[in-house]
Amino acid sequence: MKVVNDSKPTLIENLIKSNNIKASQRTDVQGIKNGDMADKVELTGTRDEINRIREKINAAPVVREEKVESLRQAVQTGTYNIKGELVAKSILKSHLLDEIL
Repeated sequence: MKVVNDSKPTLIENLIKSNNIKASQRTDVQGIKNGDMADKVELTGTRDEINRIREKINAAPVVREEKVESLRQAVQTGTYNIKGELVAKSILKSHLLDEIL
């Protein structure tokens, strides 16, 4: 026995069509139809903050001359004391981090 119901597919198709029509007629908050794509991004405050940070970075010296000079003087006078264990730990830590990352 075969059951044929021709009214359901057309009913479903009609519902889909009516939903599509309603969806295309609806408007979002800006008044743009849903079918239209419009994105808007405002970064006014963030842009100013990024520019301030960028200026600070550009103003910062690449090399900290005072630190370099103090180390240079310590090496020249022979007062710079290097602990081998700390150097070895630093090298191992750097190597392990390089392997992980």
